[in-house]
Parts: sequence; C-alpha cells; structure tokens
Amino acid sequence: MIGILAGVSALVAAIPTAAATGPFIDPFNSVQTIAPTVPKHGDVNPYGVAVVPVSRANLVAGDVLVSNFNNHRNLQGTGSTIVEVSPGGGSTLFASLAPNKLPGPCPGGLGLTTALVALRSGWVIVGSLPTKDGTSASMQAGCLLVVDPSDTVVETISGPPINGPWDMTAVDAGTTATLFVSNVLNGTVAASPKPLDRALPWHSDARSAGHGGSCGRFYSISAVSQVGPTLWRVSWLAFRQG
Repeated sequence: MIGILAGVSALVAAIPTAAATGPFIDPFNSVQTIAPTVPKHGDVNPYGVAVVPVSRANLVAGDVLVSNFNNHRNLQGTGSTIVEVSPGGGSTLFASLAPNKLPGPCPGGLGLTTALVALRSGWVIVGSLPTKDGTSASMQAGCLLVVDPSDTVVETISGPPINGPWDMTAVDAGTTATLFVSNVLNGTVAASPKPLDRALPWHSDARSAGHGGSCGRFYSISAVSQVGPTLWRVSWLAFRQG
C-alpha cells in the first residue's frame, strides 16, 4: 500500500532549521492510505516512488509511479512492474516488463529498485538489481531501463559503472536531464556530467586521483542524458574512494 503524509512542504517552510530538536517526522502522525500498489499478477514490495511531472501518453501529471521490487512469491529482486497511482486513489498498471523482451542487455534480469525517475520529457527511467532466488548471494549487476510514456522499454544501460543501481535522482532541465545513480554492489555513485553523442561507441577510461593523501579512482563511461524527443547523449562519471 502507498500512503501520503500531507503538509510536509508547508511545515518545513514554517519551522526554522535551528528550531528542529527532534526527529523530522515526529509531527507527522496521520497516514492516509491512498491505493494498493499490487498489480493483478501479484508483484509486491513497493520501492521506487516518482511523481509524474507532465501528462503524456499513459502518464498523467500529478500521479505517482511506484516500482515493485518483489514478485508474486515475495522474492526480492524479481519484481518487474511499475504501478501508477492517482491522487484520488486510482491505481493502474503503467508497465509490466519482461526480461526476455528487453532491447538490450540487463545482466541478471529484472528486479526493479528505488532507482526511479519520471522526467518532464515523458521518459521514465528505472533501475534493476536482479536476483535468481530472492537472496543477496544471487544478486547481479542489473541495468537502467529507459521506458517511454507508452510503457515500452526503448533502451537499457548496463556495464560499468552500473553495478546494482539502487537509487537515483535527476537534475531535470526539460530538454536535458542528468542522472545520479547509487550502486549498491560496489558503493559508487554514477553521474552524467559530460554529454557525448549517442552515436559514439561506448567506452571506458579509468584514471587515479589523490586528495589530502587519500587516493581515489575515477571512472568515466557512457551513460544517459536526453537532448531531444528521440536523441540521447551518453556519458558517466563515477567515483569510489580507494
């Protein structure tokens, strides 16, 4: 089930930061159930949440997208659905993805995580951290899936530095967007600061850097940044302290 805590923005604006002495959520003790997030075939464990910014095709502005991490047998890392919930309590299936029908590689299959964003251009991007049997011992690197507003996966993004995409946020400029993805399997954060033309071959360059006597390693590799309705630019930068 999904619940909404009302009035968060208004309360944050009204209370000075210095006055906060207890847990942030203490004043919020009333939770309203809006709608179920379990589709007909039974996926459970709602993980990712993203508010739809614009209406386009099957997407309605103001609705909330919810990605399910578990399948109908409640095995973690096996969920494959995204549900769309309206503010009025309506719940519909936005996307039901099939690992054998993806347009590109997604190592290990599907297990949709909290890495979920809905962009103003209409694209929905979701991360996958798949398992074979619901256990951490069988986790694989997964991928990012680029879904159009009609629920079709048009592209997958996999390979270094995508390694268990667990969460994600975006700087959405409308015609362009930059993604920041946290990887649970190796503790890196990937971002796309330097767009490259999508037609260029995928590549990876690694170099070491030091700061204050502490060495780190930077990895720059192709990723995703949208520059038009159908044109993507790709580049990534990931950093891990070493």
